[in-house]
Amino acid sequence: MTGPAVILAVEDDPGNVALLRAILEKAGHRLVAMGSLGEARAWLAGAAPDLVLLDRHLPDGDGLDLLAEIRRDERASVPVLMVSASVLPGDRDAALAAGCDAFIEKPVRVRTLLDAIARSLAA
Repeated sequence: MTGPAVILAVEDDPGNVALLRAILEKAGHRLVAMGSLGEARAWLAGAAPDLVLLDRHLPDGDGLDLLAEIRRDERASVPVLMVSASVLPGDRDAALAAGCDAFIEKPVRVRTLLDAIARSLAA
């Protein structure tokens, strides 16, 4: 991919959004942030991100539900990285089995996040 990536972050915590924005914009990407599954669905109906950063637990449901929707339609090839504080046994495995390209634990480590994004965009 050439040029900045458009990255959709589905994240309900404003502090996490601010952190992601600082990291991603410094790396040359454009961040679009949605605070709920409903907002993300509405945005995705008319736009196509290069990559999705998806929280697991959102005010209106489970991020895995949106992942399933993405994987069922024309956006199936869009890389989706689960970024979650939910690190109970099996959470990572469940996300990967559902079709996530990577699982990144919160608090986010900058290098881990940027490396996962670079790998996913290059694939």
